[in-house]
Amino acid sequence: MPYVYKCRDIGYDCSFEFKAQMEKDLMPRIRIHARYAHNIFEMSPEMEKKVQGSFKEEK
Repeated sequence: MPYVYKCRDIGYDCSFEFKAQMEKDLMPRIRIHARYAHNIFEMSPEMEKKVQGSFKEEK
């Protein structure tokens, strides 16, 4: 089952959504999006935890 991340789920007014078959494949793409869309060049450990906590498994 795929996993999904949505920027909106962590409080951004952003329509970005990304799905991946494996949870570990989400973060690399999210980091790219964060850099180009939100000017976040490095995520703090707290931010990474917040992002990872928002992952949902689609059924």
